Amino acid sequence: MENILSDKPQIFVSNHQGYFDIFALSGYLPVQIRWVAKSSLFKIPFMGWAMKASGYIPVERGDRKKAFEAFNKTLEKLKEGSSIIIFPEGTRSEDGEIGPFKKGSNLIASRSKCPMVPVTIIGSGHIIKKGSAVITPGSVQIVISPLVEPRSDKKGNEEVLESIRETIVATQRDAGLN
Repeated sequence: MENILSDKPQIFVSNHQGYFDIFALSGYLPVQIRWVAKSSLFKIPFMGWAMKASGYIPVERGDRKKAFEAFNKTLEKLKEGSSIIIFPEGTRSEDGEIGPFKKGSNLIASRSKCPMVPVTIIGSGHIIKKGSAVITPGSVQIVISPLVEPRSDKKGNEEVLESIRETIVATQRDAGLN
């Protein structure tokens, strides 16, 4: 918890193992958070309505104009004082391996001047596996690593994002679990 700021918004950058990640982080992080989530989730009855009412941010991956709107809404939420959570892999992992990170989180960080906080989720992929609706009880470990300040140059921000990915991969590897 010592790596979480209580007085200013931050961008939590996390690996994404399964649906349970959302519940685990929502219950664990002691700050006001908003999610950036694929727009199709907002069409699910009850869940989508709740996400919209909670101020979560839909992003339409294949539409550049709508993706830019989501980017601007995310910046607004940060200005309003809410922290955000981004899964930069863009999808849940099927095998626990951490995929390449998309650049959206570091663009948001450099534009908002908000720090990024690496978050490693371990064990949630076994609770609800990708492509399954079966829930298997299990333990989840959440590791919050020290925050990283955004850099002003494009190459520097790419290095920052890659260092966050390396931190998450190393933390997962050191735990010896997926």
